[in-house]
Amino acid sequence: MRKIVMKMIQEYTKRCFLPLTVVPVILLLFIAPLQLHAQHSHQTARTLSLGGGGTAYQDLYHANFVNPANLMLNRDVRPKFTVSIAGGVHAQAGGSLANISVYNEYLTSGLTISPQLADAMLDTWFGTASSESRDLAFDVAAVPLGGAYRSDEWAVGFAVRVRTSGNTGVSRGFADLIFRGLDSDYFSEAADVNLSAEYYAWHEWSAGYARTLLRYDTLFGFAENVRIYAGIAPKLLISTDYTSASMVSSLQISGASAQAGGQIRHAFRYAVKTAGARADQIDAYRIDRDLGIDPKLEDYIDPQADDFTAAKGVSLGLDLGLTAEMDLPQNAFDLGIFKGRKSLRVGLAVTDIGSLSYSDRARTFSNDDQLLWEGFNYDRDIIDSEFDGDESAYFESVLTDSIGNDLYADFESEQVQAHKPGLPAMIRLGSHLMLGRFGFMIDTGLGLSDRGIASKHAHLSVGSEYRFFNVVPLRAGLRFGGHSGTTVHAGTGVEFRNIEFTLAASTAPRSRNYGSSLAAAWSGFVIHF
Repeated sequence: MRKIVMKMIQEYTKRCFLPLTVVPVILLLFIAPLQLHAQHSHQTARTLSLGGGGTAYQDLYHANFVNPANLMLNRDVRPKFTVSIAGGVHAQAGGSLANISVYNEYLTSGLTISPQLADAMLDTWFGTASSESRDLAFDVAAVPLGGAYRSDEWAVGFAVRVRTSGNTGVSRGFADLIFRGLDSDYFSEAADVNLSAEYYAWHEWSAGYARTLLRYDTLFGFAENVRIYAGIAPKLLISTDYTSASMVSSLQISGASAQAGGQIRHAFRYAVKTAGARADQIDAYRIDRDLGIDPKLEDYIDPQADDFTAAKGVSLGLDLGLTAEMDLPQNAFDLGIFKGRKSLRVGLAVTDIGSLSYSDRARTFSNDDQLLWEGFNYDRDIIDSEFDGDESAYFESVLTDSIGNDLYADFESEQVQAHKPGLPAMIRLGSHLMLGRFGFMIDTGLGLSDRGIASKHAHLSVGSEYRFFNVVPLRAGLRFGGHSGTTVHAGTGVEFRNIEFTLAASTAPRSRNYGSSLAAAWSGFVIHF
Protein backbone atom coordinates (compact mmCIF):
# COMPACT_ATOMS: atom_id res chain seq x y z
CA MET A 1 0.00 0.00 0.00
CA ARG A 2 2.82 2.39 0.91
CA LYS A 3 4.39 1.87 -2.52
CA ILE A 4 1.12 2.59 -4.26
CA VAL A 5 0.53 5.76 -2.20
CA MET A 6 4.04 7.08 -2.94
CA LYS A 7 3.62 6.29 -6.62
CA MET A 8 0.39 8.26 -6.67
CA ILE A 9 1.99 11.23 -4.95
CA GLN A 10 4.99 11.20 -7.30
CA GLU A 11 2.84 10.96 -10.39
CA TYR A 12 0.50 13.67 -9.12
CA THR A 13 3.40 16.02 -8.50
CA LYS A 14 5.07 15.31 -11.82
CA ARG A 15 2.09 15.15 -14.13
CA CYS A 16 -0.59 17.28 -12.59
CA PHE A 17 0.05 19.52 -9.63
CA LEU A 18 3.20 21.31 -10.78
CA PRO A 19 1.96 22.01 -14.32
CA LEU A 20 -1.48 23.07 -13.17
CA THR A 21 -0.38 25.35 -10.35
CA VAL A 22 1.64 27.36 -12.84
CA VAL A 23 -1.22 28.01 -15.26
CA PRO A 24 -0.31 31.73 -15.36
CA VAL A 25 3.28 30.92 -16.33
CA ILE A 26 2.17 28.33 -18.88
CA LEU A 27 -0.03 30.99 -20.45
CA LEU A 28 2.85 33.44 -20.42
CA LEU A 29 5.19 30.96 -22.08
CA PHE A 30 2.71 30.45 -24.89
CA ILE A 31 2.01 34.11 -25.38
CA ALA A 32 5.33 35.85 -24.70
CA PRO A 33 7.40 36.66 -27.79
CA LEU A 34 10.50 34.72 -28.71
CA GLN A 35 12.41 37.85 -29.61
CA LEU A 36 13.19 41.14 -27.88
CA HIS A 37 12.28 44.41 -29.48
CA ALA A 38 14.51 46.65 -28.22
CA GLN A 39 14.79 49.59 -17.33
CA HIS A 40 15.63 51.05 -14.69
CA SER A 41 17.62 54.06 -15.99
CA HIS A 42 18.51 54.54 -19.63
CA GLN A 43 22.03 53.29 -20.34
CA THR A 44 24.55 54.13 -23.02
CA ALA A 45 28.02 52.74 -23.65
CA ARG A 46 29.40 55.71 -21.72
CA THR A 47 27.19 55.53 -18.66
CA LEU A 48 27.26 51.73 -18.40
CA SER A 49 31.06 51.69 -18.39
CA LEU A 50 31.05 54.18 -15.49
CA GLY A 51 28.83 52.11 -13.21
CA GLY A 52 25.46 53.00 -14.72
CA GLY A 53 25.25 56.63 -13.62
CA GLY A 54 25.30 59.69 -15.87
CA THR A 55 22.88 62.17 -14.29
CA ALA A 56 25.51 64.92 -14.57
CA TYR A 57 27.46 63.37 -17.43
CA GLN A 58 25.45 61.99 -20.37
CA ASP A 59 24.85 64.61 -23.06
CA LEU A 60 23.46 64.72 -26.62
CA TYR A 61 20.10 63.13 -27.52
CA HIS A 62 20.54 60.41 -24.87
CA ALA A 63 20.13 63.20 -22.31
CA ASN A 64 16.40 63.18 -23.14
CA PHE A 65 16.12 59.93 -21.16
CA VAL A 66 18.79 60.50 -18.48
CA ASN A 67 18.59 64.22 -17.65
CA PRO A 68 17.20 66.59 -20.31
CA ALA A 69 19.13 69.52 -18.83
CA ASN A 70 22.32 67.81 -20.05
CA LEU A 71 21.43 68.76 -23.62
CA MET A 72 23.35 71.94 -22.76
CA LEU A 73 26.59 70.14 -21.89
CA ASN A 74 29.75 70.19 -24.04
CA ARG A 75 28.34 72.69 -26.51
CA ASP A 76 31.72 74.46 -26.51
CA VAL A 77 33.76 71.35 -27.40
CA ARG A 78 31.54 69.79 -30.07
CA PRO A 79 29.95 71.06 -33.29
CA LYS A 80 26.39 72.32 -32.99
CA PHE A 81 24.68 69.37 -34.72
CA THR A 82 24.68 65.68 -33.80
CA VAL A 83 22.89 62.89 -35.66
CA SER A 84 22.96 59.14 -35.27
CA ILE A 85 21.61 56.13 -37.10
CA ALA A 86 21.46 53.02 -34.88
CA GLY A 87 22.36 55.42 -32.11
CA GLY A 88 22.78 53.05 -29.19
CA VAL A 89 21.81 49.61 -27.91
CA HIS A 90 21.68 48.46 -24.30
CA ALA A 91 20.76 45.05 -22.85
CA GLN A 92 20.77 43.93 -19.24
CA ALA A 93 19.51 40.96 -17.24
CA GLY A 94 19.90 39.85 -13.66
CA GLY A 95 18.42 39.70 -10.21
CA SER A 96 18.37 37.80 -6.96
CA LEU A 97 16.90 34.68 -8.60
CA ALA A 98 20.02 34.40 -10.78
CA ASN A 99 22.22 33.17 -7.93
CA ILE A 100 25.05 31.56 -9.86
CA SER A 101 27.05 30.78 -6.72
CA VAL A 102 24.27 28.67 -5.20
CA TYR A 103 23.50 27.07 -8.55
CA ASN A 104 27.11 25.97 -9.03
CA GLU A 105 27.45 24.72 -5.46
CA TYR A 106 24.34 22.55 -5.36
CA LEU A 107 23.13 21.84 -8.88
CA THR A 108 26.26 21.21 -10.97
CA SER A 109 28.27 18.97 -8.64
CA GLY A 110 26.29 15.74 -8.97
CA LEU A 111 24.63 16.00 -5.56
CA THR A 112 21.34 14.26 -4.80
CA ILE A 113 18.87 16.87 -3.59
CA SER A 114 17.73 15.33 -0.32
CA PRO A 115 15.32 17.22 1.98
CA GLN A 116 18.27 18.31 4.12
CA LEU A 117 20.25 19.51 1.11
CA ALA A 118 17.18 21.31 -0.26
CA ASP A 119 16.87 23.13 3.07
CA ALA A 120 20.49 24.29 2.95
CA MET A 121 20.28 25.35 -0.70
CA LEU A 122 16.98 27.22 -0.46
CA ASP A 123 17.84 28.84 2.89
CA THR A 124 20.87 30.37 1.17
CA TRP A 125 18.98 31.21 -2.01
CA PHE A 126 15.70 32.54 -0.61
CA GLY A 127 15.80 32.73 3.18
CA THR A 128 13.77 30.61 5.58
CA ALA A 129 10.23 31.98 5.13
CA SER A 130 8.07 30.48 2.36
CA SER A 131 6.87 33.98 1.43
CA GLU A 132 10.41 35.23 0.67
CA SER A 133 10.68 35.91 -3.06
CA ARG A 134 13.48 36.25 -5.58
CA ASP A 135 13.25 37.70 -9.07
CA LEU A 136 14.96 37.83 -12.43
CA ALA A 137 14.54 40.89 -14.65
CA PHE A 138 15.65 41.97 -18.10
CA ASP A 139 15.75 45.23 -19.98
CA VAL A 140 16.57 45.93 -23.63
CA ALA A 141 16.58 49.35 -25.27
CA ALA A 142 17.64 50.62 -28.67
CA VAL A 143 17.77 54.13 -30.11
CA PRO A 144 17.47 53.69 -33.88
CA LEU A 145 17.39 57.43 -34.53
CA GLY A 146 18.57 60.46 -32.59
CA GLY A 147 19.76 64.01 -33.05
CA ALA A 148 20.57 67.21 -31.16
CA TYR A 149 21.26 70.90 -31.77
CA ARG A 150 23.09 73.14 -29.29
CA SER A 151 23.29 76.93 -29.14
CA ASP A 152 24.83 79.13 -26.44
CA GLU A 153 21.57 79.58 -24.53
CA TRP A 154 19.38 76.63 -25.45
CA ALA A 155 19.46 73.15 -26.94
CA VAL A 156 17.02 70.63 -28.37
CA GLY A 157 17.19 66.89 -28.80
CA PHE A 158 15.09 64.29 -30.56
CA ALA A 159 15.24 60.53 -30.14
CA VAL A 160 13.24 57.40 -30.87
CA ARG A 161 13.71 54.62 -28.36
CA VAL A 162 12.37 51.06 -28.58
CA ARG A 163 12.11 49.33 -25.23
CA THR A 164 11.33 45.93 -23.76
CA SER A 165 11.34 45.08 -20.09
CA GLY A 166 10.24 42.19 -17.94
CA ASN A 167 10.42 40.54 -14.55
CA THR A 168 9.78 37.04 -13.20
CA GLY A 169 9.59 36.22 -9.50
CA VAL A 170 8.96 33.10 -7.40
CA SER A 171 8.55 32.51 -3.68
CA ARG A 172 10.55 30.15 -1.47
CA GLY A 173 7.46 27.95 -1.21
CA PHE A 174 7.26 27.61 -4.99
CA ALA A 175 10.95 26.67 -5.13
CA ASP A 176 10.31 24.07 -2.41
CA LEU A 177 7.55 22.57 -4.55
CA ILE A 178 9.93 22.32 -7.52
CA PHE A 179 12.79 20.68 -5.61
CA ARG A 180 10.82 18.59 -3.09
CA GLY A 181 7.61 17.72 -4.88
CA LEU A 182 4.64 17.18 -2.59
CA ASP A 183 6.72 16.48 0.51
CA SER A 184 4.13 15.86 3.23
CA ASP A 185 6.67 16.56 5.98
CA TYR A 186 7.63 19.98 4.63
CA PHE A 187 4.12 21.03 3.56
CA SER A 188 2.46 19.84 6.78
CA GLU A 189 2.12 23.55 7.53
CA ALA A 190 0.69 25.89 4.90
CA ALA A 191 3.37 27.39 2.63
CA ASP A 192 3.15 30.35 0.26
CA VAL A 193 3.48 29.11 -3.32
CA ASN A 194 3.58 32.35 -5.32
CA LEU A 195 4.86 33.45 -8.68
CA SER A 196 4.68 36.45 -10.97
CA ALA A 197 5.79 37.40 -14.46
CA GLU A 198 5.46 40.58 -16.50
CA TYR A 199 6.60 41.48 -19.99
CA TYR A 200 5.95 44.73 -21.82
CA ALA A 201 7.27 46.51 -24.91
CA TRP A 202 6.75 49.98 -26.28
CA HIS A 203 8.23 52.79 -28.40
CA GLU A 204 9.08 56.30 -27.26
CA TRP A 205 9.26 59.42 -29.40
CA SER A 206 11.00 62.00 -27.25
CA ALA A 207 11.53 65.72 -27.87
CA GLY A 208 13.80 67.45 -25.37
CA TYR A 209 14.41 71.13 -24.66
CA ALA A 210 16.95 72.69 -22.31
CA ARG A 211 18.15 76.20 -21.61
CA THR A 212 20.29 78.20 -19.23
CA LEU A 213 18.27 79.37 -16.22
CA LEU A 214 20.88 81.20 -14.14
CA ARG A 215 24.46 82.42 -14.44
CA TYR A 216 26.92 83.44 -11.73
CA ASP A 217 30.42 84.75 -12.29
CA THR A 218 31.62 83.22 -9.02
CA LEU A 219 30.16 80.97 -6.33
CA PHE A 220 31.43 79.99 -2.87
CA GLY A 221 34.65 81.85 -3.56
CA PHE A 222 36.21 79.16 -5.74
CA ALA A 223 33.76 78.23 -8.52
CA GLU A 224 33.66 80.39 -11.64
CA ASN A 225 31.36 80.74 -14.63
CA VAL A 226 28.52 78.92 -12.88
CA ARG A 227 25.58 77.93 -15.09
CA ILE A 228 22.35 76.23 -14.08
CA TYR A 229 20.40 74.43 -16.79
CA ALA A 230 16.84 73.11 -16.81
CA GLY A 231 15.46 70.56 -19.22
CA ILE A 232 12.21 68.84 -20.09
CA ALA A 233 11.53 65.98 -22.50
CA PRO A 234 7.90 65.01 -23.12
CA LYS A 235 7.49 61.78 -25.04
CA LEU A 236 4.82 59.95 -26.96
CA LEU A 237 4.49 56.36 -25.74
CA ILE A 238 3.30 53.82 -28.31
CA SER A 239 2.44 50.58 -26.52
CA THR A 240 3.08 47.43 -28.56
CA ASP A 241 2.96 44.30 -26.39
CA TYR A 242 2.02 43.38 -22.84
CA THR A 243 1.43 40.27 -20.77
CA SER A 244 1.47 39.80 -17.02
CA ALA A 245 0.71 36.75 -14.92
CA SER A 246 0.58 36.36 -11.16
CA MET A 247 -0.47 33.68 -8.70
CA VAL A 248 -0.82 33.92 -4.93
CA SER A 249 -1.52 30.59 -3.26
CA SER A 250 -1.22 28.50 -0.11
CA LEU A 251 -0.37 24.78 -0.14
CA GLN A 252 -0.78 22.32 2.74
CA ILE A 253 -0.67 18.52 3.03
CA SER A 254 -2.24 16.97 6.12
CA GLY A 255 -2.99 13.47 7.38
CA ALA A 256 -0.31 11.75 5.29
CA SER A 257 0.82 8.32 6.56
CA ALA A 258 2.15 5.00 5.35
CA GLN A 259 -1.42 3.91 4.69
CA ALA A 260 -2.86 7.08 3.15
CA GLY A 261 -1.73 9.86 0.86
CA GLY A 262 -3.34 12.48 3.06
CA GLN A 263 -5.24 15.57 2.05
CA ILE A 264 -3.83 18.20 -0.31
CA ARG A 265 -5.29 21.67 0.10
CA HIS A 266 -4.28 24.33 -2.43
CA ALA A 267 -6.01 27.72 -2.18
CA PHE A 268 -5.03 29.86 -5.15
CA ARG A 269 -5.78 33.11 -6.93
CA TYR A 270 -4.24 33.94 -10.30
CA ALA A 271 -4.67 36.55 -13.01
CA VAL A 272 -3.33 36.89 -16.54
CA LYS A 273 -3.52 40.23 -18.33
CA THR A 274 -2.87 40.74 -22.03
CA ALA A 275 -4.24 42.51 -25.11
CA GLY A 276 -4.74 42.29 -28.86
CA ALA A 277 -5.10 39.07 -30.83
CA ARG A 278 -3.52 37.09 -28.01
CA ALA A 279 -6.37 38.04 -25.67
CA ASP A 280 -8.89 36.96 -28.32
CA GLN A 281 -7.16 33.60 -28.70
CA ILE A 282 -7.16 32.85 -24.98
CA ASP A 283 -10.80 33.89 -24.76
CA ALA A 284 -11.67 31.55 -27.65
CA TYR A 285 -10.04 28.73 -25.68
CA ARG A 286 -12.17 29.62 -22.65
CA ILE A 287 -15.37 29.69 -24.69
CA ASP A 288 -14.72 26.25 -26.20
CA ARG A 289 -13.86 24.82 -22.79
CA ASP A 290 -17.13 26.18 -21.38
CA LEU A 291 -18.97 24.49 -24.27
CA GLY A 292 -17.63 21.12 -23.15
CA ILE A 293 -14.94 20.78 -25.80
CA ASP A 294 -11.59 19.42 -24.56
CA PRO A 295 -9.31 22.18 -25.90
CA LYS A 296 -5.53 22.53 -25.69
CA LEU A 297 -4.23 26.06 -25.24
CA GLU A 298 -1.33 25.60 -27.64
CA ASP A 299 -3.82 24.92 -30.45
CA TYR A 300 -5.33 28.40 -29.98
CA ILE A 301 -2.21 30.54 -29.62
CA ASP A 302 -0.97 31.58 -33.05
CA PRO A 303 1.74 34.25 -32.66
CA GLN A 304 1.97 36.79 -35.45
CA ALA A 305 4.45 39.61 -35.98
CA ASP A 306 1.72 42.17 -35.32
CA ASP A 307 1.23 40.72 -31.84
CA PHE A 308 4.62 42.13 -30.88
CA THR A 309 4.95 45.22 -33.07
CA ALA A 310 1.52 46.72 -33.80
CA ALA A 311 0.37 49.66 -31.70
CA LYS A 312 -2.10 48.68 -28.98
CA GLY A 313 -2.46 52.09 -27.35
CA VAL A 314 -0.87 55.51 -26.89
CA SER A 315 -0.10 57.66 -23.87
CA LEU A 316 2.30 60.39 -22.73
CA GLY A 317 5.41 60.35 -20.57
CA LEU A 318 7.89 62.89 -19.25
CA ASP A 319 11.53 63.25 -18.19
CA LEU A 320 12.76 66.26 -16.18
CA GLY A 321 16.13 67.48 -14.99
CA LEU A 322 18.35 70.21 -13.57
CA THR A 323 22.13 70.48 -13.95
CA ALA A 324 24.63 72.91 -12.44
CA GLU A 325 27.99 73.30 -14.19
CA MET A 326 30.95 75.30 -12.91
CA ASP A 327 34.63 75.80 -13.66
CA LEU A 328 37.14 75.11 -10.91
CA PRO A 329 40.45 76.93 -10.37
CA GLN A 330 42.63 75.91 -13.26
CA ASN A 331 45.77 75.77 -11.13
CA ALA A 332 44.31 73.12 -8.79
CA PHE A 333 45.85 69.65 -9.19
CA ASP A 334 47.70 70.95 -12.23
CA LEU A 335 50.02 67.95 -12.48
CA GLY A 336 50.33 64.99 -14.85
CA ILE A 337 46.99 63.53 -15.94
CA PHE A 338 45.17 66.38 -14.19
CA LYS A 339 46.52 69.08 -16.52
CA GLY A 340 43.81 70.82 -18.52
CA ARG A 341 40.30 72.11 -17.96
CA LYS A 342 38.75 71.47 -14.55
CA SER A 343 35.02 71.53 -13.91
CA LEU A 344 32.32 70.16 -11.66
CA ARG A 345 28.76 69.23 -12.57
CA VAL A 346 25.85 68.25 -10.35
CA GLY A 347 22.59 66.89 -11.77
CA LEU A 348 19.14 65.97 -10.50
CA ALA A 349 16.58 64.15 -12.64
CA VAL A 350 13.22 62.43 -12.46
CA THR A 351 12.81 60.02 -15.37
CA ASP A 352 10.03 57.88 -16.80
CA ILE A 353 7.08 59.77 -15.38
CA GLY A 354 3.81 58.34 -16.70
CA SER A 355 2.27 55.04 -17.65
CA LEU A 356 1.66 52.94 -20.74
CA SER A 357 -1.78 52.13 -22.12
CA TYR A 358 -2.65 48.82 -23.78
CA SER A 359 -6.25 49.37 -24.87
CA ASP A 360 -6.64 47.16 -27.95
CA ARG A 361 -8.92 44.26 -26.88
CA ALA A 362 -7.49 44.29 -23.37
CA ARG A 363 -8.61 41.38 -21.19
CA THR A 364 -7.98 39.93 -17.76
CA PHE A 365 -8.28 36.19 -17.15
CA SER A 366 -8.59 35.20 -13.49
CA ASN A 367 -9.39 32.32 -11.17
CA ASP A 368 -9.92 32.29 -7.39
CA ASP A 369 -10.59 28.80 -6.05
CA GLN A 370 -9.37 25.97 -3.84
CA LEU A 371 -8.28 22.42 -4.57
CA LEU A 372 -9.10 19.82 -1.91
CA TRP A 373 -7.76 16.42 -2.99
CA GLU A 374 -8.09 13.28 -0.89
CA GLY A 375 -6.94 10.69 -3.39
CA PHE A 376 -8.88 8.27 -5.57
CA ASN A 377 -9.35 4.57 -6.03
CA TYR A 378 -6.42 2.70 -7.51
CA ASP A 379 -8.35 0.58 -10.02
CA ARG A 380 -6.04 -2.06 -11.49
CA ASP A 381 -8.75 -3.41 -13.81
CA ILE A 382 -9.28 0.00 -15.45
CA ILE A 383 -5.53 0.55 -15.75
CA ASP A 384 -5.15 -2.78 -17.54
CA SER A 385 -8.25 -2.57 -19.72
CA GLU A 386 -8.29 1.11 -20.71
CA PHE A 387 -4.65 2.15 -20.38
CA ASP A 388 -2.83 -1.06 -21.32
CA GLY A 389 -1.31 -1.27 -17.85
CA ASP A 390 0.25 2.23 -18.10
CA GLU A 391 -0.15 3.72 -14.61
CA SER A 392 1.28 7.08 -15.71
CA ALA A 393 -1.36 7.46 -18.41
CA TYR A 394 -4.06 6.57 -15.89
CA PHE A 395 -2.85 9.15 -13.35
CA GLU A 396 -2.59 11.81 -16.06
CA SER A 397 -6.08 11.08 -17.35
CA VAL A 398 -7.77 11.15 -13.95
CA LEU A 399 -5.87 14.05 -12.44
CA THR A 400 -5.29 16.31 -15.41
CA ASP A 401 -8.72 15.91 -16.95
CA SER A 402 -10.84 15.94 -13.83
CA ILE A 403 -8.87 18.42 -11.72
CA GLY A 404 -7.00 20.43 -14.34
CA ASN A 405 -9.86 21.31 -16.67
CA ASP A 406 -12.52 21.51 -13.98
CA LEU A 407 -10.60 23.63 -11.49
CA TYR A 408 -7.30 25.26 -12.48
CA ALA A 409 -8.33 25.99 -16.08
CA ASP A 410 -11.79 27.24 -15.09
CA PHE A 411 -10.88 30.92 -15.36
CA GLU A 412 -13.09 33.96 -15.88
CA SER A 413 -12.61 36.45 -18.70
CA GLU A 414 -13.16 40.19 -18.36
CA GLN A 415 -12.76 42.82 -21.05
CA VAL A 416 -11.24 46.00 -19.63
CA GLN A 417 -10.75 49.47 -21.04
CA ALA A 418 -6.95 49.26 -20.88
CA HIS A 419 -4.03 47.77 -19.01
CA LYS A 420 -1.91 50.67 -17.69
CA PRO A 421 1.42 49.54 -16.23
CA GLY A 422 3.50 52.41 -14.94
CA LEU A 423 6.85 53.29 -16.44
CA PRO A 424 9.90 52.30 -14.34
CA ALA A 425 10.18 55.79 -12.82
CA MET A 426 13.35 56.80 -10.99
CA ILE A 427 14.79 59.74 -9.04
CA ARG A 428 18.51 60.29 -9.68
CA LEU A 429 21.20 62.54 -8.25
CA GLY A 430 24.72 62.61 -9.62
CA SER A 431 27.96 64.53 -10.03
CA HIS A 432 30.89 64.55 -12.42
CA LEU A 433 34.34 65.99 -11.68
CA MET A 434 36.66 66.64 -14.61
CA LEU A 435 40.37 67.24 -13.99
CA GLY A 436 42.05 67.52 -17.38
CA ARG A 437 41.88 64.12 -19.07
CA PHE A 438 40.77 62.39 -15.89
CA GLY A 439 37.14 62.24 -14.78
CA PHE A 440 35.33 60.91 -11.74
CA MET A 441 31.59 60.32 -11.48
CA ILE A 442 29.27 59.36 -8.63
CA ASP A 443 25.52 58.76 -8.92
CA THR A 444 22.73 57.52 -6.71
CA GLY A 445 19.18 56.62 -7.64
CA LEU A 446 15.98 55.21 -6.27
CA GLY A 447 13.26 53.48 -8.28
CA LEU A 448 9.67 54.46 -7.55
CA SER A 449 8.47 50.92 -8.35
CA ASP A 450 9.76 47.36 -8.63
CA ARG A 451 8.96 47.13 -12.32
CA GLY A 452 11.37 45.59 -14.80
CA ILE A 453 14.92 46.20 -13.60
CA ALA A 454 13.84 49.28 -11.63
CA SER A 455 14.09 48.67 -7.89
CA LYS A 456 12.89 50.48 -4.79
CA HIS A 457 16.27 49.62 -3.30
CA ALA A 458 18.62 52.58 -3.75
CA HIS A 459 21.77 52.12 -5.81
CA LEU A 460 25.13 53.88 -5.84
CA SER A 461 27.31 54.12 -8.96
CA VAL A 462 30.92 55.27 -9.03
CA GLY A 463 33.19 55.47 -12.05
CA SER A 464 36.28 57.09 -13.50
CA GLU A 465 37.74 57.64 -16.95
CA TYR A 466 41.01 58.64 -18.53
CA ARG A 467 41.29 59.83 -22.12
CA PHE A 468 44.50 58.76 -23.86
CA PHE A 469 45.54 61.40 -26.37
CA ASN A 470 42.11 62.90 -25.63
CA VAL A 471 40.67 60.38 -28.11
CA VAL A 472 40.66 56.89 -26.56
CA PRO A 473 38.67 56.77 -23.31
CA LEU A 474 39.29 54.05 -20.74
CA ARG A 475 36.37 53.80 -18.33
CA ALA A 476 35.65 51.65 -15.29
CA GLY A 477 33.06 51.69 -12.53
CA LEU A 478 31.17 49.90 -9.78
CA ARG A 479 27.50 49.73 -8.93
CA PHE A 480 26.18 48.86 -5.48
CA GLY A 481 22.59 48.00 -4.57
CA GLY A 482 19.54 48.12 -6.80
CA HIS A 483 18.12 44.91 -8.29
CA SER A 484 21.25 42.71 -7.98
CA GLY A 485 24.60 42.33 -6.27
CA THR A 486 27.61 44.61 -6.79
CA THR A 487 28.51 44.89 -10.47
CA VAL A 488 31.82 45.71 -12.14
CA HIS A 489 31.80 47.88 -15.28
CA ALA A 490 34.30 48.72 -18.04
CA GLY A 491 34.30 50.28 -21.48
CA THR A 492 36.35 51.96 -24.19
CA GLY A 493 36.18 53.17 -27.78
CA VAL A 494 37.24 56.11 -29.90
CA GLU A 495 35.82 59.63 -29.62
CA PHE A 496 36.96 62.18 -32.18
CA ARG A 497 35.54 65.65 -32.50
CA ASN A 498 33.22 64.61 -35.34
CA ILE A 499 32.60 60.90 -34.80
CA GLU A 500 32.50 58.41 -31.93
CA PHE A 501 32.16 54.67 -31.39
CA THR A 502 32.16 53.12 -27.89
CA LEU A 503 31.42 49.81 -26.16
CA ALA A 504 30.79 48.77 -22.56
CA ALA A 505 29.95 45.71 -20.46
CA SER A 506 29.29 44.82 -16.84
CA THR A 507 28.87 41.75 -14.66
CA ALA A 508 28.39 40.74 -11.03
CA PRO A 509 31.46 38.76 -9.87
CA ARG A 510 29.73 37.55 -6.69
CA SER A 511 26.09 36.48 -6.74
CA ARG A 512 25.64 34.57 -3.48
CA ASN A 513 23.90 37.30 -1.50
CA TYR A 514 22.06 39.43 -4.05
CA GLY A 515 22.15 37.62 -7.37
CA SER A 516 23.87 38.08 -10.71
CA SER A 517 23.74 40.69 -13.44
CA LEU A 518 25.07 40.94 -16.98
CA ALA A 519 24.86 43.97 -19.27
CA ALA A 520 26.32 45.35 -22.49
CA ALA A 521 25.96 48.55 -24.51
CA TRP A 522 27.07 49.91 -27.88
CA SER A 523 27.00 53.56 -28.87
CA GLY A 524 26.14 53.07 -32.52
CA PHE A 525 27.73 55.48 -34.99
CA VAL A 526 27.44 59.07 -33.81
CA ILE A 527 28.37 61.99 -36.08
CA HIS A 528 28.85 65.63 -35.04
CA PHE A 529 28.93 68.48 -37.55
